[in-house]
Amino acid sequence: MATDLPQPSASGGAGLVVAATVGNMLSVTPSIISTFGLFLVPIATEFGWPRSVVSGALAIVLLGNALGSAPAGRLADRFGARRIILAGNVLLAVAIGLLAFTGASHGLFYLQFLLVGVIGALASNMVIAKLLADAFDKRRGLLIGIAGGIGNGVGSAVLPALVAVMLITHSWREAYLGLGLVTFAVGFPILYFLIRTPAVEKAEQQGIPAEGMTLGEAVRTPMFWLLVTSVPLGGGCLQALFATIEPFLVDRGLSIGAGTTVLVLFALTCAIWEPTVGMLLDRTRRPLILAPCYLTGAIGLLLLILGDQMALLMLAGVLLGIALGAEFSAVTFLLSRYFGRHALGAISGTIFGIALLVSAAAAVLLNICYDLTGSYLAGLLAIVPLLAWNGIAILALPHYRFMGPVE
Repeated sequence: MATDLPQPSASGGAGLVVAATVGNMLSVTPSIISTFGLFLVPIATEFGWPRSVVSGALAIVLLGNALGSAPAGRLADRFGARRIILAGNVLLAVAIGLLAFTGASHGLFYLQFLLVGVIGALASNMVIAKLLADAFDKRRGLLIGIAGGIGNGVGSAVLPALVAVMLITHSWREAYLGLGLVTFAVGFPILYFLIRTPAVEKAEQQGIPAEGMTLGEAVRTPMFWLLVTSVPLGGGCLQALFATIEPFLVDRGLSIGAGTTVLVLFALTCAIWEPTVGMLLDRTRRPLILAPCYLTGAIGLLLLILGDQMALLMLAGVLLGIALGAEFSAVTFLLSRYFGRHALGAISGTIFGIALLVSAAAAVLLNICYDLTGSYLAGLLAIVPLLAWNGIAILALPHYRFMGPVE
């Protein structure tokens, strides 16, 4: 089944992809999660808090983002992704700036980061991917992958560097003010002028529903449960590894430099693989190509656990990056092909919310495992079968129901 709605012009389509990429560059992951390590010591020093207390804010951000995902998706369905992304950019900039005024209260500190996470869902990769899915049929997977992979990858490199420069001459409070200003001053004009409401959203606003299922209808299909019990588990656990790989390898006797190298390979491969797997998905009628991608995550994690040579550990980083890149680039594409675009925001928000909850829980459980056993080993081994199931479940998925043109 394909849509007859017009696609964006070449110039309009390119502008939309640029805006989507910039939107991801300035979303919660690059702006808050990727920069948090730079703020950790200054905040802990000023308030006299243990670093573990300060770092708890990261789990709070993920929790807030998870709680905000489903409502953000529903709002995007109802009012259009463009409006929600623009509002989300403004509100996220304000929420980041308000971090500069937090006091030495654990409750207030965590509440502010919870607010950042909830608000951040409005202009998140999930809502941006819905916008692209509404706007494009051909090359949908590739364009979602470009916006997500390049946007988050470049943002996670540039924003920490910018924050580091600000912290050299300014306090951490002023750096958060500066980060909020950059989020709005760079993001809002680009998003406002380059994002155009897709034809499918205009049609719905005129009372012509887009093809597809409601969330309730989707939940009653086997496809939904195959996806919800595999992709969020795999993606959430893989995302949690970002905070675990380096200390795990250092505990095994490797240098910090070696651990950082593996982590960088993990992140870079993820960013490169997102558009690659998106392009491959555009050429399929079933997502079988994802099965080997996801299974590489299990293999990569085993190599990380058992490898005793740097070459094997670097290979582990690459394989884990392939798996994570395939997870997040594929989610919205698969949901749009199996459930259509009528309630894509609500369905995507539910799936992304579960993935973020899994990520937050996995990060906490891995650290509990370390506290109880003195090692991350048991926790990492428990993730391996989840990643294996992730790949196996894909094999049971049928042909796409809402099929666009195959390139």
